[in-house]
Amino acid sequence: MKQVSEKPNMSLQEAEEHYRVSSENYDVDSGENHLAYYRDKHPKVYQVLLNSV
Repeated sequence: MKQVSEKPNMSLQEAEEHYRVSSENYDVDSGENHLAYYRDKHPKVYQVLLNSV
């Protein structure tokens, strides 16, 4: 997993909305789950979500 060194300037609500919208455009047939895809493609937003749990 990539390390994200700088703190993202995004609220939890913005991160959740970004994740929700990206899942609507995610191709389920790829065999990769959306969370793994999201972690790799949007590490800063993923970090906000991760820090909220």
